[in-house]
Amino acid sequence: MHIFKSAMLLLLSLSLTGCVTPMKPKSEDVCHEDSNQVDINGCHYFSQTTPYLRTISAINGHPFPPYHAQGFDPRHAKLPIIITKDNIHHFNRPLALSVGDKIDIHILNGDDFSRAVEVDADGNIYLPYLPAIKASNLTLEQLNQRIKHTLIELNMMHEHAIRISIVPISWAAINIISSGAIFEPGQHMINKKKPVENIDDGSNYSGDQASDRSITTAIKSSGGIRPDADITRVTVTRNDYVYQLDLTSIFTGRELQQFTLMSGDRVHVPTTHTFNDDLVRPSQITPPGIRVFMSNLTQPASSNSQSAVDREATRFPYGTRLLNGAIAANCVGGAQSTNASRYVILVTKNPLSSKIDVVERAIDDLIRQAWKPNMNPVLLPGDGIACYDSRVTNAREIVRSITEVVIPSSLMGYF
Repeated sequence: MHIFKSAMLLLLSLSLTGCVTPMKPKSEDVCHEDSNQVDINGCHYFSQTTPYLRTISAINGHPFPPYHAQGFDPRHAKLPIIITKDNIHHFNRPLALSVGDKIDIHILNGDDFSRAVEVDADGNIYLPYLPAIKASNLTLEQLNQRIKHTLIELNMMHEHAIRISIVPISWAAINIISSGAIFEPGQHMINKKKPVENIDDGSNYSGDQASDRSITTAIKSSGGIRPDADITRVTVTRNDYVYQLDLTSIFTGRELQQFTLMSGDRVHVPTTHTFNDDLVRPSQITPPGIRVFMSNLTQPASSNSQSAVDREATRFPYGTRLLNGAIAANCVGGAQSTNASRYVILVTKNPLSSKIDVVERAIDDLIRQAWKPNMNPVLLPGDGIACYDSRVTNAREIVRSITEVVIPSSLMGYF
């Protein structure tokens, strides 16, 4: 009877260890897409010795994502214009006014009509004794002519006597639409000032640099370019015209083409359909940093502090590779005889195929081959890292689980 009870307790302990010690995943388990069939061609599992290169998957159906996947095709615009450093001055025309812009309007010998105004939500400005004047999408010169025409039409002033001065006070935040090979396509607001920047310092001056209306700010606010971006053909679409810019100077150190954006501009970054490791580094148009989710547990922990993975350990500079992430997760180190055979699992979304890839690497092999990009891939925003213990540690956990059941049972008189 005691032998039977001991056997039952042993089987129970072994069954419980499956909940305590992570089991090594098998290829057929990871690639298993259907309960009755394993599709090897659709497998996104890369074993410890399989090189991993992010490419377009053959099972994606569409080898090249269409331009209109983001709802806009710049090829349909009327006139593509390639901008270089030689002709950039021709296209950097005066900014058009948009909602929220603040300007100071002074009319010579017409102080009753003069005022500092802001373009309202309907795109209008209001001067004393004058009806609403449409100002949005007009340059300062065009608005000058419209105010002059209004004064003449209402017989407020004689044409030859009208002298109008319009100067900007501050350029408001604007909405731009981004698409293509960027991490966060969609509508974004740029040139949005912080509250401390809006505090009047008492200086008597006008003018605003609008430095955050640049193409680099627009791309940065859209999450930054993906590693498959074609930065030689970035396009800005405005009023059915496409302006094409080359942003490679951001990475080479040459002079950058400055292009000021306006409200409603569309920024599109085409894809090369190839993962370029050279673009995975901090820059003006790449993510400032990434957040990686990681786990390094022998058994479930009651808190993050207990598992030694805090908030700062999951934030990395853009360009960090898997080995560095494993080190930050405390997967590397310890007793060589028991910890050297640990391995790490990377769960990442391939930006080229939009599929989930699972990459397995042994820690000791990862250290020896850290210089190989296909063995030590870069981490992307939102990636997950899970570290698993060596066989020695797993065996130790099994023995611990058994003793946690057997010893209390013996004390209770079952043995």
